[in-house]
Amino acid sequence: MAETIPDVVQDAVDQYVELYQVFKQLEERVQALRKEIEPFMKDSGIESISDRNRLGKVQMTVQNRAKMTSRYTTYDVHELSKLLSPELVEKCLVEVVDRERVDALTKLGEISSEVAAHRAVTPTYGLTVRFGK
Repeated sequence: MAETIPDVVQDAVDQYVELYQVFKQLEERVQALRKEIEPFMKDSGIESISDRNRLGKVQMTVQNRAKMTSRYTTYDVHELSKLLSPELVEKCLVEVVDRERVDALTKLGEISSEVAAHRAVTPTYGLTVRFGK
């Protein structure tokens, strides 16, 4: 049995769907503009560009994200060793550095803070709009 939807809720849903459609169209336009702006800013080394009306500016932000992957966390070594021959288990094992342990030992002073400079990171770029006041 269908419930009766109050008019105020139905109006809100209608507006939401309309606005969401407009939002998606604007999002596509913003992404297309970003493809023009971001490469230029990266190549030119420009950190920000103001709009002509001086309402705000587009600013390039760079974040170095740690290279992480979950490909090494899917299987339990002990369970695999019960199912596979030792030769196959050995083929599946890979040595990795435990980032959390390195960070903890650095905080405890057992590892020099200079080690952090050798952390594998991937830069990611973003554009932020800052409005003038």
